[in-house]
Amino acid sequence: MPSVSTSFRHAPRCGITVLAFLSFMSVNAQAAVTVDPDEDKKQPSLSAGKADSKKRADKKTDLKKNGSEANEVPGSIEQLLVLGRRPNATTDGTGTYTVRAVTTTKMLMKPQDVPQSISVLSTQQMKDQNLNTIDAALKQVAGVNVNLYGDGTAGYSARGFQLQAQYDGVPTSGSLNLSQQYDLAIYDRIEVLRGPSGLLQGAGTPAGSVNFVHKRPTDQFQANGSFSAGSWNNYHAMIDVGGPIGNSKIVSTRLVMAGTDRDFFYKNASDRRWTIYSATDFRLTHHDTLSVMVSYQGNDTTRFMGLPRSATGGDLNLARSTFIGSNWNTSSAPMVEVEGQWEHVFSHGWRARVNGRHRTSDTTLQYAYVSSYNAAAQTANFTAANTKYSEVNDGVDGYFTGPVHLFGQTHTLMAGADYNHYVYQGGGASLTATSNPQLRGISIFSPDRLSSITLPTIRNRYREPSDQWGVYGQALIKPVSTFSILLGGRISGYVSKEQQLGPTRGPMETSINQQGILTPYIGGVWRVIPAISLYASYTSIFSPQSAYDTQGRLAPVRGNQIEGGIKGDLFNHGLGFTVAGYKIIERNESIYNSSLGMVCGPSHNDDCYLSTGKTRSQGAEVEVIGRPARGWDINASYTFNDNTILNNGNATQAGLAYAPNSPRHLWKLWTHYRFEPYVGAENNIWSIGGGINAQSGTFGTNRLVTQKGYIVASAQVGYQWNRHLEATATLNNISNTRYYQRLGNLNYYNYYGEPRNFMFTLRSNF
Repeated sequence: MPSVSTSFRHAPRCGITVLAFLSFMSVNAQAAVTVDPDEDKKQPSLSAGKADSKKRADKKTDLKKNGSEANEVPGSIEQLLVLGRRPNATTDGTGTYTVRAVTTTKMLMKPQDVPQSISVLSTQQMKDQNLNTIDAALKQVAGVNVNLYGDGTAGYSARGFQLQAQYDGVPTSGSLNLSQQYDLAIYDRIEVLRGPSGLLQGAGTPAGSVNFVHKRPTDQFQANGSFSAGSWNNYHAMIDVGGPIGNSKIVSTRLVMAGTDRDFFYKNASDRRWTIYSATDFRLTHHDTLSVMVSYQGNDTTRFMGLPRSATGGDLNLARSTFIGSNWNTSSAPMVEVEGQWEHVFSHGWRARVNGRHRTSDTTLQYAYVSSYNAAAQTANFTAANTKYSEVNDGVDGYFTGPVHLFGQTHTLMAGADYNHYVYQGGGASLTATSNPQLRGISIFSPDRLSSITLPTIRNRYREPSDQWGVYGQALIKPVSTFSILLGGRISGYVSKEQQLGPTRGPMETSINQQGILTPYIGGVWRVIPAISLYASYTSIFSPQSAYDTQGRLAPVRGNQIEGGIKGDLFNHGLGFTVAGYKIIERNESIYNSSLGMVCGPSHNDDCYLSTGKTRSQGAEVEVIGRPARGWDINASYTFNDNTILNNGNATQAGLAYAPNSPRHLWKLWTHYRFEPYVGAENNIWSIGGGINAQSGTFGTNRLVTQKGYIVASAQVGYQWNRHLEATATLNNISNTRYYQRLGNLNYYNYYGEPRNFMFTLRSNF
């Protein structure tokens, strides 16, 4: 894999231009297609397995248009319906921000019928805002915090905890944090369920889960493409082509290619990534469909560990273009993913689905970062790090669901099982200023001495496999037509092992083995009137622990949530809203037992812990999304989150907020309006859009590092020549607000937000 990253790094920038050219040639294609730098973790033993913590340590259907029916002529190039698709929750081609259903629950429920906070980012909003990356997309979702790590990865959290990931409903081990993600172009939508999701996720945190749903083949030919150019040589191009193979419509396929070639607003840093994705459906019978999806992404990103702060935690007021590191700071993580899905439709509305997923990645990280800083002299001692590891994530999920007619009402049953196997293999090494004088007293503005540093050889390597299984079920019971009860539960098992591979091979040891863990679920929805519902739910999740007390291994961390609120479905299903209140208690967290020595564990030579840690997260959310009037789309939200330490073993911290970079108040707004002179207009149409992201003050991984609240606004103007071609110009951070998009400690992981910048996008559709 190193050879891949090397060749990619030196790929000519003209490649992005070629892809852009292909994007617009797609219009004519119809005839041809018949360390510990990562201090964010709470307790070392709280992760869902040591594989994830080791990784951190080493990396340290109908188109609705404002209530009108689908047979109206589409008015914009985004409202061209993907004709003939199967009835499901697909957003591609609907032209709206609202969705007909969500698949996170596996029962294709309307968002208004889910007794929990759930948000969906549709294809249309992604296009309107020119969103190309997962971190840019999740920044627009209610209640989600995004904190970049300076190497193409990010940390994602909600309600004070780290979010988990699913891909087409298949859960994965570990959180989203520090994981490379594919270009947004391959996804139809992103479903974000906030609050514990243990029923279908298994092990995790109370934050919730993010379900990435891939684009699927279309039953009729379609092609679209886009090309974007922006500040700091930021280029992105995409082409998306799909349709049936031949005339039988037994086989249909879809191909997506995307590329990014950009420099950052800070010096000496760039990001190059190329993505290719294909999906093929085989309609084996009228009742059976087999789907195969294959993805590849190569990337080469400059690894930037952020800026230092003063000894008291204050802002040093460095130029936002400041880059601190070496010219060999790099990050490369090529990924391959293969997914297969079989779906069988029974009679009487029952269906069964089996999904299998295999993802591999090989990560190389080489970087230098500040280990101590002298503000007066503007010099620093550095650490040089070399990390290489591979990851394999195999998952399978199978379930069946369908209606049951009893007592004059229609109920729904769902049952299934899943299994996930994750393997981390690799290690890292570092040089410090203590061991290498060349790393001492280097000017942060001219760190030329770092160029001559020879990276250390990696000697300590580990292999850490983990396995998780679960059996789950849920019933949606309707005593009366206006009231539904959801009852469900899951029984899970989790095993994590570790083995040292170098410098000498050691035995495979079991670090976690916890079986038969029950996570219940109960919820209710009362439809007061057809457009308004009240709901309440109790949800739960668990996280295995590797720590010991004097009696043995600690029980899993438990997260439980009570949530209630009101949901609305207004303007003939064109506008949805949610008002929610929640309270989460996470208990059984491990706390180091300083009164005992290393006398715990099977060999009585491990540190001792107590399972007395406890945290609380409570708050409220308001979200409005959809189309209140013809041509006007909006996605607005407000989140209030109060996360508090109840007990972490330090009496002086009881009552303090526990989650860094998690604001108490969070506002998000995006709105877009098309000046259509009449329904179905196609030519010479102007549009305007704009948004704000605002938050209250936060603190970093060191509590001395703080910042006040800030507001960042954007504005957009667009023009549609005809139903096939449109352009938009977007201005971001209009007021050139100076802020930190993430706070770390006194030495690194402090990142300024982007200064004022623009993006021009040309989009074609056929």
